[in-house]
Amino acid sequence: MKKIALVAYALNIGGMETFLLGLARHLKTKGMAPTFVITDYIGPWHKKPVADGFAVEAILPRIWQSRARHARRVAACLKKFDIVLINHSAAAQSSLGLLPKSVVAIPVLHNDSASIYTVGLANRQNSDLVVAVSERIRLQSIARGISPEQIRCVKYGVEVVKDLQNAARNSSKDTLLRIAFVGRIEHRQKGVLHLPGILHGMTARGIRFHCDIIGGGGDMGELRVQMMAAVPPGAVTFHGPLPHENAMRVLQDADALLMPSNYEGQGIVIFEAMMRGVVPVVSNLRDVTDTVIAHGKNGILVKAGDEYGFADALAQLANDRKLLAKMSRAARQTALEEYGVGAMVQQYLDIFAVCGQKHDNPGFNGRTGTLHYPLLGRWPGIPSGIVNMIVRAKKVLKKLFKI
Repeated sequence: MKKIALVAYALNIGGMETFLLGLARHLKTKGMAPTFVITDYIGPWHKKPVADGFAVEAILPRIWQSRARHARRVAACLKKFDIVLINHSAAAQSSLGLLPKSVVAIPVLHNDSASIYTVGLANRQNSDLVVAVSERIRLQSIARGISPEQIRCVKYGVEVVKDLQNAARNSSKDTLLRIAFVGRIEHRQKGVLHLPGILHGMTARGIRFHCDIIGGGGDMGELRVQMMAAVPPGAVTFHGPLPHENAMRVLQDADALLMPSNYEGQGIVIFEAMMRGVVPVVSNLRDVTDTVIAHGKNGILVKAGDEYGFADALAQLANDRKLLAKMSRAARQTALEEYGVGAMVQQYLDIFAVCGQKHDNPGFNGRTGTLHYPLLGRWPGIPSGIVNMIVRAKKVLKKLFKI
């Protein structure tokens, strides 16, 4: 039985965590033994794998130890596994050179941002293959110097939903458009402060709608304030963060998914919506959403930030129930044919097999035997508590003396 470490900096509430939980469940059915390894802090979903029957090991920083010592502790934990999947953990990524030759090490890149590339593409000589969750991430990684042979695109897969029924989408008599937003309440990436303008545009067009907003984040206060001035009372329900199962129940009752993101790695909620026949109305993000959505067929693509365009797209669905029903069926068919979790898991199994064969080759050189220090920040050999004190002291001195 192959032992697999699913390594992450933390288990928060989001697409990466949903992916890891789904992957773990299906790898277990293939006779493998997944364990979650957490390296930075305890997130809100830390105990969720335990509820599904998986072990969770937390190898967290200690203020009296250095970052280098922390990375060595992480390596000591990972040595016992056959396969290690690293998801945005700098400590784990820096420690790959200390792993035995037999361990397969695969970083997975989940987002299109500089910090993700900095971590996930570092220490390449000690990783076997890199996985990108979208074509854009794959192309951006190649532009940053990784060879095309070292990286593969494996898009998210989601659980198949059976016996799906939503009579409202097929009813020409229903005049209320049900809209859902599911994600982190953060404008920089998710574009949440476009929601009030979009929904105000719906009101101005005389469209009856209700929008369910699921998620939490730092821009929630500002979003609530703007929403109060933008839409009639009762038109929006703020659910806050919900357990995944509850969020999916709310999503399944929607007609349209609204995703006005400024950038994404590959939002898993698109696939979850399509699997439920919910029509995605999403930002047109090159090599991300445009590789999934066939505009006007199984969803609608809108220029990022174009609040008027989003309102127009939603109004089109509200005013043409036959079109809504047609797109709903096409979205679900696309998800069933291309984005089921089984197909995703098989791609990972194929990658494990290819990497395993490379390790079995007598010519395989193994690993460097060293840490990758550039990922460990300033003064990686000094205890973290002392480093933090130095940084704070420098800030105070700079402020006092205007250095």
